[in-house]
Amino acid sequence: MTGFDPFAAALNNMTAAKQPSADADQQPLTRAQKDLRQAVELLEAMAGASDGVKRNYLRRVKDFPALVMQVGLAQAVAFSVDKAGKNDDRAKAHRLLLNHLHAVWRPEAGQPVNVETGAGREAVLKFLQGVSTAEYRHLTRRTLAAWVYFRRLSESVLDPDGKLGEERE
Repeated sequence: MTGFDPFAAALNNMTAAKQPSADADQQPLTRAQKDLRQAVELLEAMAGASDGVKRNYLRRVKDFPALVMQVGLAQAVAFSVDKAGKNDDRAKAHRLLLNHLHAVWRPEAGQPVNVETGAGREAVLKFLQGVSTAEYRHLTRRTLAAWVYFRRLSESVLDPDGKLGEERE
């Protein structure tokens, strides 16, 4: 009896090299994948920062989600806006944090907000103050979801050798 052998056909299908479909490379990224990519790009852009700025940023990025959960997003941002006004390593770390927050909230903007000036820092806070309650809750959830990647990757990208350590100020 010469006929169709389903076992042989299934075996051939499993072992045959599959040709990738035309859409295989065009799969849309999930939000988590976009957040991961964005975190890596923003953290790698900090490679030229001084060790003091990196050390302070590592501390700020680890503490920020707890601060948001305790006092709320607007108050946590207001704290960073206030601390970013000086000209030391800690202030530079707060300015980087504000830029990263703005990039999470407004990825379509492309450019980081200019937080070097007082008006630029205030613009980040005013953006938050101008959104509806529902949008504010959404931004809080988006911040906490994206911040997972900033927290996880910051140490490996900024301090791969572990030389910055966990020093307290």
